[in-house]
Amino acid sequence: MLKVISASLLSLSFLLAGAAVAAEPSAAAHGGSMGNMPMTHQMPAKEKAKEPGKKLTAQQEKMRMCNQQAKGKKGEERKAFMRSCLSKKK
Repeated sequence: MLKVISASLLSLSFLLAGAAVAAEPSAAAHGGSMGNMPMTHQMPAKEKAKEPGKKLTAQQEKMRMCNQQAKGKKGEERKAFMRSCLSKKK
């Protein structure tokens, strides 16, 4: 009888814990159990460069140039080209 009660209480605790997690949308919205911590929005470099008055960093400019030169290349050929292009010193 004690085993049945223990198993029931254990099952009930898992059920309640699952319901509590499911009822808290802020944890899912922030990608985890961060509670109500504010999320900082990191803008991708591509979008940052499009902002008026923002200049590309040297690395971003290098990526842009190598990407333009890699047009038409696919798969391993593109990977090899980008690796060599990005590793060259200016």
